[in-house]
Amino acid sequence: MSDRDLSQLSPAELIQEIETLRQEQAKLQKIKLAFDAQDELVRSLISMGRAATGRLMLRSMLLQTTKISIKLTEAEESSLFLLNQEGRVTESVLARGATLREERDVLIGKVLDQGLAGWVVRHRQIGLVRDTKQDERWVTLPNQPYTVGSALCVPILRGKVLLGILTLTHPKPEHFNQESAELIQMCATQMALALDNARLYMQEHQQREKSQAEDEEYLERERDLSQLGMFIIADTGKFLYANNQVAEMFAYDFGELVALDSILKLVSTRHYHVVADQFSQCIKGFTSTLSCRCQGQKKNRHVMDIDLYATRTKFFGKYILIGVIELV
Repeated sequence: MSDRDLSQLSPAELIQEIETLRQEQAKLQKIKLAFDAQDELVRSLISMGRAATGRLMLRSMLLQTTKISIKLTEAEESSLFLLNQEGRVTESVLARGATLREERDVLIGKVLDQGLAGWVVRHRQIGLVRDTKQDERWVTLPNQPYTVGSALCVPILRGKVLLGILTLTHPKPEHFNQESAELIQMCATQMALALDNARLYMQEHQQREKSQAEDEEYLERERDLSQLGMFIIADTGKFLYANNQVAEMFAYDFGELVALDSILKLVSTRHYHVVADQFSQCIKGFTSTLSCRCQGQKKNRHVMDIDLYATRTKFFGKYILIGVIELV
């Protein structure tokens, strides 16, 4: 409105115009506060993504969200529950601070079942309690270390998916009002985005850790297998195949090893007859496997403890033994 237009207003109209401008200024100030809070959430997400990993990042974002919410509404205390698709709480920040897991689960269960947070979960809308003594939705928890006169509970939604429940409290009644609710609602979308990204980042990190562990386990098995002596022997005991580990274990050249009359040449005199008997029993079909711990004998006659395992199978109409030798 121009200066000329203002000059034409009556005193009452001028007062009304000033009040309108004040309301517009308050609205713009509220939008700026919400914008600043959203900007802080985004910057926090980026910085934590660089400094923290997995569950630590998610936990940090939960704490940062409550911190910004308290600053935005001048609340005294806050709690935040993160929910999975089944509606079960997977992470939480409680106003009372660190608690034993059993106690925490009981407290969360009570507020979700009987309290304001449960009402918000069921109705998917902001729960504003101006005076806790006059609102049956508010449940005072056992041994609560702080006083609550008013409360504001906000659903954090990503589309139709409920990601979390944020509860803000103040010791005085009437601290929270419709303006507080609108202000925090303006930031709820950005909170959902930040928390969802942190949750997805944690899941991706856990999946990478799982894949890495599986890869390491596989490589460990591969390393273990590389230390095993593998062989195939005929019903006479002569080698049809042996890998290099068998030759190295017994200090033979590969050609010398496969030229031996029988695998029994690798067994010490002390255990020769025991192993020979098991070999015979297996080849003849009385048992399907050969399994024993015995003394092996190297080419230089030195002995060593080995585990010998083989199983009988048919190959081109003849029985053979396929097995492994491992140093004990």
